[in-house]
Amino acid sequence: MRLLTPAMVGSLLLAVLSTVADYVWFLDIPQHQVTSGAIHGSVLFAALGFYLGWRKGKALVGLAGGLISGLVAALSFYALAPIGGYSMMLVSWLILWILLAALQTHLDGRLDMAKAIGRGIIVAIVAAIGFGVVLFELYRGWPPQSFSFFKHFVAWAMAYLPGLYVLLKR
Repeated sequence: MRLLTPAMVGSLLLAVLSTVADYVWFLDIPQHQVTSGAIHGSVLFAALGFYLGWRKGKALVGLAGGLISGLVAALSFYALAPIGGYSMMLVSWLILWILLAALQTHLDGRLDMAKAIGRGIIVAIVAAIGFGVVLFELYRGWPPQSFSFFKHFVAWAMAYLPGLYVLLKR
């Protein structure tokens, strides 16, 4: 139960940012452009990295690691999408969580890439279940006729919680 609180706080933080981002996308900014996608991934995961780092007294290290993780994952999608379409989001999702797991092992005291890759794969799988629910629930009829802040917030909070719980587990 000790890890539920940090995972819950992280998922609520990401839910707020993801809901705001969804609303910006809903307002009809051009979708799937490299610049907007890179900004989205960078800001979202810089915030998570800051939170993860803050928990360990290394907020700036966390911020930088989260920003790089989000940026690399977003850019990987745009590099891979011409090859495999939207399904390449799964590869980018895996890359994201491996990088975040590497950041977490670094914040825990020692960067261990083998542990980060293993943990990242497990976290990506667990987090993908929540992400799949969000994709199905929120995006199958995009754009919606109206925007429900509550629905987006709850969906994103539920989506991030399992992955963050596993990521923060030692």
